[in-house]
Amino acid sequence: MDSALSSPSLNADSQVEKYVVCVDTFKVVLRLCKVGGLADEALMVLKKMPEFNIRPDTTAYNLVIRSLCEKGDMDMAKQLMGEMGLIDLYPDMITYVSMIKGFCDVGRLEEAYALFPVMSVHGCYPNVVAYSALLDGVCRFGIVEKAFELLAEMEKEGEGCRPNVITYTSVIQSFCEQGRAKDALSVLELMEVRGCAPNRVTASAWINGVCMNGQLQDVYKFIERIVGGGSVSMGDCYSSLVVCLIKIKKVEEAEKTFRMALSSGMKPDSLACSMMIREICSEKRVLDGFCLYEEVEKTGCLSSIDIDIYSILLAGLCQKSHSAEAARLARSMVEKRIPLRTPYVEK
Repeated sequence: MDSALSSPSLNADSQVEKYVVCVDTFKVVLRLCKVGGLADEALMVLKKMPEFNIRPDTTAYNLVIRSLCEKGDMDMAKQLMGEMGLIDLYPDMITYVSMIKGFCDVGRLEEAYALFPVMSVHGCYPNVVAYSALLDGVCRFGIVEKAFELLAEMEKEGEGCRPNVITYTSVIQSFCEQGRAKDALSVLELMEVRGCAPNRVTASAWINGVCMNGQLQDVYKFIERIVGGGSVSMGDCYSSLVVCLIKIKKVEEAEKTFRMALSSGMKPDSLACSMMIREICSEKRVLDGFCLYEEVEKTGCLSSIDIDIYSILLAGLCQKSHSAEAARLARSMVEKRIPLRTPYVEK
């Protein structure tokens, strides 16, 4: 890259002879460096700009600062941020959010937090994006008390900073991944007190975290509670639970839960249906898989089921000589115009 920028085709004289090099030209190169993860090369390109009598703008600096932050070179990113003031440029919200996230990624949380009082000097006032970046870092390092302090601070700041369902869900997911189910539940309680209704993603994050940590006894109570709030359906919760149980290899529990959901009139989603039938077939219980398929079809849940499931079932039924069931499935596939997948044709 250095030789390319110093070659005769791209030196200062070339602006007159052949090329027009402007700040936008350099920004294109800087964006390519960022996409390619070339932070050092991006820094070198930025330093070359004055040689072409081109003054970098805030966008150019932001591209390099973000590249350095993603690399984890926070000392150089901090130095560049300081250099901006020497040429009458000022950090904007993109600069600050990049720096906050970068400091959090390398565990320098105090330096990330210290940027907040400075932001207003440059006309940048903390918003939900900036706070969420800091909150993500705090949660990742398991600083529970600080996380609750930040959520309270965000509420106090009011409009533009108030945590939303995405913010709360991110915190819940982070705590669950660390095995802090009780802390995650406390966040859910705070969320409800603040009038922010949890959604399906919130429920799924908590259910997944609890299942992964083997705390299944808490899941069913949680489902009753969150469904009682009216923002998430029972079917959505049980679909998430089935998927989680399959992931942690508790297939028997998953099947029991799935069948109970069906018998209770719930409609499991397509992912839960697909994974459950696929798992049963993988255990060489293709006839059970087909019977479950027919039960699911009666509920009308098959509209977006993985179409590979049809081929898996048909091939399995044929191999096990369940000709009547295979014929019924084949007719259904023809009616729905579902093709047989290539890997299963010979089977």
